[in-house]
Amino acid sequence: MGRYFKRLSKILVISFILFYALIWLLSPIIIRYALNTYGLPKPLLLTSASSIRYNPFTAHLTISHLEVKTNQQSSALKLESLNAELHLHQLLFDKIYVAEFTVNGLFIPVIVNESSFNVAGIELRSKNSPPLATEQASTDFPYQVIIPEFILTDAHIELLHFSQPHNIQLDSFSLQNILLAQNEQEIKLNLVSRLNGALIEVALDGRLLKQQGQISLDVNARNIALSSAKTFLPSSISAFDGKVSYASKMDVVISNEQISVNTSDLIASVDDLHVEHNNIAIDIKRQKIQVQDLAVLLQPNKPINVDIMLNYVIDGLSAKLKESNALLAEISSLSANNIALQYQQNMAKVMIENVQLANSEFSKNRQQNMPALATFNSLSVNNIEYTPELIAVNNMTLSGLVANVLLDKEKQLATLITLANNDDKKTFGTEQENKTVDNEYVTQELVVDETNKPVKPIFRLGQFSLLDGAQIDFKDTSVTPYYERNVNMTNLLFSDLDSGKPEQEIVLNIQGKSDKYASFELKGRGLPFAPQQKFTLDAVVKEVSLPGISSYIKDALKYEIESGQLDITLKAALTGKQLNGDIDLLLRGIEFTSADDDERGVIKEQFSVPFNVALGMLKDSDGNVAFSLPLTGDTSSPSFGLSGLLTLLVKQATMSAAKDYLITTFVPYASVMKVAMAAGEFALKLRINDLNYLASATELNTEQLEFSRQMSVMLADRDKVNVKLCAVATPSDIELTDASQAHQPKNIARLNILSQQRVEIFKAHMVEQLKVPSARLLFCKPQIDTSNGAKPRIKFVI
Repeated sequence: MGRYFKRLSKILVISFILFYALIWLLSPIIIRYALNTYGLPKPLLLTSASSIRYNPFTAHLTISHLEVKTNQQSSALKLESLNAELHLHQLLFDKIYVAEFTVNGLFIPVIVNESSFNVAGIELRSKNSPPLATEQASTDFPYQVIIPEFILTDAHIELLHFSQPHNIQLDSFSLQNILLAQNEQEIKLNLVSRLNGALIEVALDGRLLKQQGQISLDVNARNIALSSAKTFLPSSISAFDGKVSYASKMDVVISNEQISVNTSDLIASVDDLHVEHNNIAIDIKRQKIQVQDLAVLLQPNKPINVDIMLNYVIDGLSAKLKESNALLAEISSLSANNIALQYQQNMAKVMIENVQLANSEFSKNRQQNMPALATFNSLSVNNIEYTPELIAVNNMTLSGLVANVLLDKEKQLATLITLANNDDKKTFGTEQENKTVDNEYVTQELVVDETNKPVKPIFRLGQFSLLDGAQIDFKDTSVTPYYERNVNMTNLLFSDLDSGKPEQEIVLNIQGKSDKYASFELKGRGLPFAPQQKFTLDAVVKEVSLPGISSYIKDALKYEIESGQLDITLKAALTGKQLNGDIDLLLRGIEFTSADDDERGVIKEQFSVPFNVALGMLKDSDGNVAFSLPLTGDTSSPSFGLSGLLTLLVKQATMSAAKDYLITTFVPYASVMKVAMAAGEFALKLRINDLNYLASATELNTEQLEFSRQMSVMLADRDKVNVKLCAVATPSDIELTDASQAHQPKNIARLNILSQQRVEIFKAHMVEQLKVPSARLLFCKPQIDTSNGAKPRIKFVI
């Protein structure tokens, strides 16, 4: 009996060995046949070179040269080698122990589009496929899964996402110390991969015990092409290029009470960003975000808490229109330092220590070679704070501001680049009309919900100032001749704006110069947030040259200002809508001539005499007109009294009728001065000889320097005399043989520029070298003399 059982045992052992041996030897053939016949969907086919062998003695699975093809040319799956070994005896101890698991040379094609999701030739989703039924898996899993090491090398995923190819290369992927159990999990992961050639490294180390523990995650990605993400963006974005890099070290702590995420080293950067949206192209050479501290706190039944401290830097930002290449904005560098972001109790709070913009320009039409609307060297904004209740800026400073305000012939701002075309405007207007009824309903709803209306935030600005001068160049080409003025603000201060303190006064101080000699100073105070608004303004403007504004008044008055300066002193107060104040005007050396009188001639000059005679009734003994206007009335319907002007008119007319004319001879200035009767004037007037120039000459020669010296001595002796500098050009200045051509618009412009240069150089010499006060030398409108033998000259009028 014993020998029978012994023999039976041998037979069983030999049978099992033979059966296992047959499985080991025949497994490649059997598995390949089963997969091709029953396993793989058509037309997928496992190639004959593919080998899948299972060793039942050691529970070892070996796969080599595996390839699944859809046809003779294209492969749906490739696997160079796979080795996996399971210790079956560990199942007795409720353990699934994978002693070896290595994969090498994996290739998987993936196709994703609107209608399908295909992986390795197998369709996982389509429009006609029914939704997959989901069953809730049981949480009771009695086994521990232990994998000492899983290694994947040389894996290649070929992704075609909406016709956009992507290459995902896994150089190495390893999992170490894998422990998966009901109450305990542990894993260590290391990944080195490439997305379209860009390196991505991931390291993860985590351990959880009863769903509590810590996970550490390190991510490092360099030069990932953003063009691969274009398919995820709206169709209005026609271009999206650049390279993004990212590096971070993050710790996640999980406990029963909360989940916290902390990082102290996170850097993200984007190089050579290029975005095209509709007709706008945006380029950023480099931008970088560096997170110094990040803390996220998740607690059950409580809002999320987020605390972030970061810095943000941009280099080389530009935005332009694609079609016209017009520049919308260009910023050399932008930096925001120490940005503190908080989100607590469902409330956001932002604090920024400093924002710096350097070397910026805005709105520049390159095709028409026009200057930018505005440029500046630096803009600094300090201590910015935002909460739902407060928007505050402590200090703002601006440096190197240059603005070009150019009006075209339709009085449109020529230096402003417009974004919307006519079609856009029509569409916008149509949408607004279609939404009228909806807006009415929304308004009604808002009225109903008045009690839940959010509190208006408080606006606060500590101070805004200029670090240096600001240059504003104004040119109006809608009038003929065009009007041009340069304004230089030497000082600007705006401070103490706080909507939360209605009783606090705002302060505005502005000082500057215009066109070299004119100056202005404004001082303002106000209570803009008080129940009854109050404002005061003190302004002083001196030496504003008047001939230039003739372009605006000649059509209405049929006269032009030939010479003169304007001084203004304004003191005004606005309480509510009631305006009270006084404005003092001083017209120094004001004279008129008939409109468009570019030609010097007796016949045309006579038309200005009646107007100048009337104006002469207002002049004092120095040839000036001074009067005061009270500013009173309601700003919604202004009414300004002119009683001061009328009273002065009557008074001066009466005084002039009783005056006698005196003639005085000035021997010391015989080479400069002469006395003559002023036609149509009220007195014999002192005359100054003309200062002749050679054709095209603008600089002063020796004789002209002596002339200017004697003239300065005369002005020093007669300190109340003002002199008008009237430049007269001739056709010879621009080498015209036909004098009638001088009246062509382009030649008038050339001659006027030459005349203006002469009077500016002469006045600069008198003011800077001979110390004559600039207020005593007044500019006239440039004129042209086409008579025979006429000489280029400066004509002096007292």
